[in-house]
Amino acid sequence: MVLENKYLRKAIQKAGYVIIVKTCQLNERKSQLEYISHNASMLGMNVEMLNKGMKLTEDYIHPQDREKVIRTVLDAVENKVDDYTHEYRMVGDDGKLYYVSNEISVSDVADGYFKVEFYIKDITESRAQDRAAKDTTRRVRKALDKNKQNIVAGTDQLDKLITDDKVKLMMETFTKLTGLYSVFVDVEGRIVFPPTGPATNLGDFYDLFEKPAYKEYYKHIKQTVLENETPTILDREEGGIGKISASPIKINNELKGIWMVGSYTKEETETLRRVYDSHWEIANMISEDLRMTVAIEVESAKSKGAGKKLLEELTRQSIVSDAMGKINSKLIDTVDQAIEETLRNVGINMGIDKAGVYTVDTVTKNYELRSYWNASGETPTDELLIALPDRMYMVEQLIKEGDGCYAVDSSNLTEESKMMLMRYGCKATIAYPIYLSNAFYGVLLLAESGGERVWTADELRFTGNIAVVIQNMLENAVGDDNIRNVNKHLIETYNSFNVGIFVRDAYSGEVLFSNKKMNEMMGYDFTGGDSRELITDLHDKFDNLDGVRKPFITKDKVVNWRRYIQKLDNIMDITEVRIDWLQGQAASLIILRKAKDL
Repeated sequence: MVLENKYLRKAIQKAGYVIIVKTCQLNERKSQLEYISHNASMLGMNVEMLNKGMKLTEDYIHPQDREKVIRTVLDAVENKVDDYTHEYRMVGDDGKLYYVSNEISVSDVADGYFKVEFYIKDITESRAQDRAAKDTTRRVRKALDKNKQNIVAGTDQLDKLITDDKVKLMMETFTKLTGLYSVFVDVEGRIVFPPTGPATNLGDFYDLFEKPAYKEYYKHIKQTVLENETPTILDREEGGIGKISASPIKINNELKGIWMVGSYTKEETETLRRVYDSHWEIANMISEDLRMTVAIEVESAKSKGAGKKLLEELTRQSIVSDAMGKINSKLIDTVDQAIEETLRNVGINMGIDKAGVYTVDTVTKNYELRSYWNASGETPTDELLIALPDRMYMVEQLIKEGDGCYAVDSSNLTEESKMMLMRYGCKATIAYPIYLSNAFYGVLLLAESGGERVWTADELRFTGNIAVVIQNMLENAVGDDNIRNVNKHLIETYNSFNVGIFVRDAYSGEVLFSNKKMNEMMGYDFTGGDSRELITDLHDKFDNLDGVRKPFITKDKVVNWRRYIQKLDNIMDITEVRIDWLQGQAASLIILRKAKDL
């Protein structure tokens, strides 16, 4: 029996439950902890301290819920209730708030003592999804009640909006409520959100969109939906009792994709016939919400643009910092490997196909391909290995004529440049020079072979910075002036944002940089100050464990939390991002915003 209980507990823990067993006295509010599963740490509980009796399980219940929870447990004991479930909040030692569902099972032991088993499940994520769904529905209905004018936005912006998580959430919620199958595809019939639905026929539903006949079937669906402009149920491509309901997703009357809901069994088809009108209406609500989101985006373009720009800059700061860290290591034998890793990071970040560094051989004075990255993992072709190096002097001349950069894309493509790019399997390219001892030494070349690419100013600037970093890698030296040049634009960017931002040393807490907004909030230049006087981050709670400094004990690179900051006299939303700052030292970038949704 002991062995059986052991395996049962292990199975329950694997299902995500935290198990607590206590012995309680009926007429007194006293209890004795008999057992707590080791996975209780997932709720921020210190299992060791609890087992030693140095903490009580009640300590982890949210202060506002504690009395109610204790009363509920006592009532369950008094009434010998079996399998009673209630929900409440817990606060872990990490300061994180958890929503939990607690199943209580009570058994009579003897002499007024009862054994109570608690099976606790973390439902924080599902609660957040429920709130998000309710918030989305509320905002959609509010948007529908307002007759605001259509605001036309660029196609790129609309395509990004259509893949927003809230769109996916509304579609998935409808699928779960109806028990049907759902998929969202773009105007060409390509899957945007993977199919969802009951496991019974989900694989077959997914295969529907992989079959050769699907393209013609999708054309039929799209034509029918656009012509009818009314809720429509269609026969499935393979026939049978299963059906498909298709509804368009549009923004400003422009089709962005089709949301399809399907059935397999007779019962599912009956459900589909009951809800296909609702399916159409919800699709219209999604379309209207996206249109209104475009309007809101336009109205708040400055702040939204700044937020997006901040995210891009943080990502690229990480790439630049990581590359500079490799410079600082001075491991000469790994320079080529470091360059290849940097090219890979840049390529993935910018969504390009190829990246390479061509350098001049000091003996032959000819160009050769030194480092190369390809998104598909393919080796460079003979055109890139042999033909292009022979013509690199032309690229060098174009760079000089282009004020230090040569960039070709669909916005400035000529017949001559088009022919040259086609020869190397490209449709757009960026070339930046690499200098050594003030002489032209090489070229950083990025290329895209996909669609109609237009390089942005930020992408060009980022590529230029990477060229400087690779140049320093090749020089194998840490030049303070070069490092300041690489990071100058990042500091200028941070200063332009209307949120408090500062960078602090990971070990000492010294503020290495404070942007203008942060200095305004503090009333003085915060640079050089002690960040611990203002804020203690989640990582600092783990300082000096066993007398040893353990920086960044958490695995998350980005941590978000909320707290009241006395010096600012405000409850702030705080984001901490681990970075390598300037010369590669471990640091944290802290972003402070006033909490708005209290």
